[in-house]
Amino acid sequence: MEEIQVAKTIIVPIDGSEAALKVIPYATELAKAYGDDLLLLNIQSTLKELGMPAISKASSMINHSEYAVSTKIRVGIPAMEIVTEARDPNVRCVVMAVGKGRQEKIGSVSKQVLELATCPVMLVPEHAENR
Repeated sequence: MEEIQVAKTIIVPIDGSEAALKVIPYATELAKAYGDDLLLLNIQSTLKELGMPAISKASSMINHSEYAVSTKIRVGIPAMEIVTEARDPNVRCVVMAVGKGRQEKIGSVSKQVLELATCPVMLVPEHAENR
């Protein structure tokens, strides 16, 4: 009996920065290669309405006919909300931008997600070339 392949989800945290938008080509290539869906995830500390411009801009960069794209805005601490979303068993990986922290080589959100996520995490440097 042939096993049915269920599409997994690739989480793409979007904060509205140019660095976060540079992740889109990498995430879409992975989604196309694996036949996965994309989840554009924005985290706000208080008001969900603040996340819509960031989500809308990222969504407009994606060819929606090639794979399913959904959006979600969560309220809370960014790293914890990304890790919580990534615990879903249907999540293949998280693809996110990495910026430099003040003292560190990577930012604190990226570092926490990398340390706490139970799925693979792909970090795309803010200076990466657009694909």
